[in-house]
Amino acid sequence: MKQIAQYQDGRLELQEVPCPVPPPGGVLVRTTHSVISIGTEKMKVEQAKMNLLQKAKARPDQVRKVIDTARNIGWKSAYEKVRNRLSSPTPLGYSAAGIVEAVDEGNSRFRVGDRVACGGAECAFHAEYIAVPDMLVARVPEQVPMWQAAYTTLLSIAMQAVRQTEPRLGDRVLVMGQGLVGLLVTGLLKANGARVMAVDLDESRREHASAMGAERVVVSSSQDLQNEVREWTDGHGVDAAVVCVGTDSNAPIEQCADALRDRGRLVDVGITKIELPWRIFANKELDVRFSRSYGPGRYDPSYEWGGADYPIGYVRWTEQRNFQACLHLLGTGDLDLGAITTRRVKFDDALPVYEALGDGSSSDVGVVMEYGEPDDAPGQPEPKPNAEPSDIPSAKRLDKPVEQLDVIGAGNFARTMLLPSLKGRIPLGTIVNNTALSA
Repeated sequence: MKQIAQYQDGRLELQEVPCPVPPPGGVLVRTTHSVISIGTEKMKVEQAKMNLLQKAKARPDQVRKVIDTARNIGWKSAYEKVRNRLSSPTPLGYSAAGIVEAVDEGNSRFRVGDRVACGGAECAFHAEYIAVPDMLVARVPEQVPMWQAAYTTLLSIAMQAVRQTEPRLGDRVLVMGQGLVGLLVTGLLKANGARVMAVDLDESRREHASAMGAERVVVSSSQDLQNEVREWTDGHGVDAAVVCVGTDSNAPIEQCADALRDRGRLVDVGITKIELPWRIFANKELDVRFSRSYGPGRYDPSYEWGGADYPIGYVRWTEQRNFQACLHLLGTGDLDLGAITTRRVKFDDALPVYEALGDGSSSDVGVVMEYGEPDDAPGQPEPKPNAEPSDIPSAKRLDKPVEQLDVIGAGNFARTMLLPSLKGRIPLGTIVNNTALSA
């Protein structure tokens, strides 16, 4: 199968990689559509083109990890590990939709042929086939086109931000930044009964923000934001502000603080610099919240990969229930994704889209990739009977040397430390790994 691979020297390739199998309790999905997350993936493309010093400045958290590794295994081994990591390809993508092709025997929710939406930066890649755990999959209603269903993960990010904002009917909410997620937040707030002021530096976003339901659009590069806020709110300030930008400047945070009324709420979604000026935040007694990805359950391996759902009586909206709510909303037709989808491109023709993102020539907002019908689509595997206790071999000492070494897990440690030490000493056989690119 084909998959988009990114290298840390800036290269992007459409590579042939092994087809995955369903994870425990999960499904294998033949991708029909996926959506490029313009903000996140543009940042990754730009960071990949940086030199080592620029990468270190952009990701100080990774520098700290390297220092800790060097303390444990020495600088030479740490250097080799970093060099291997930088030369290894990484996947892109985290929002997709497709058809279930195979189901693990531990899964009872899905069947082969189901139309599903998938999420997760660890699994929902831009690839012809993706292996996804049960909790990151949701069934697509019949009336929802698959290209729209591919937006589900991105839409869930916006929905979680709206839940953190807790808007009430008639509240005035400022949305700072009208990129893809910001536009989706604008649309969801409108659907929730809030009045929205959309703010962006780029004049070209005015049309998109209006189409998503913004009552007023302010282009802050040419309009006075605070005057616009005072006029729109009769001098009181907005009830809430949602920050959907990624920048090294603290200006958006300060602008939102100035625009908020007393005891207003600021919710951050973007990866952005945040310094809270004490005087204005304390004097107004502002409430500051963060919105984490798709919702509760995100980054919890026992939930996402272990299938341990949170009881609905304690956690009403998990990431999977957010997926389902987004798909239901798309089924009602109350959210016009066509207004923000600026391009639909064949998967085989996707690399020029990334090149335009990297050199700054792109003006795209929503880009949907469309996948063809592969000839080698795998079908549902034949169920294997459970092994009887007598069929399970017991552990025993080998009576002769092994002819080859099969490897389970081709992570960075195996590639940099274990396998190089064994190279030439024993023939390598099958590599079993969670991700196709590393294998």
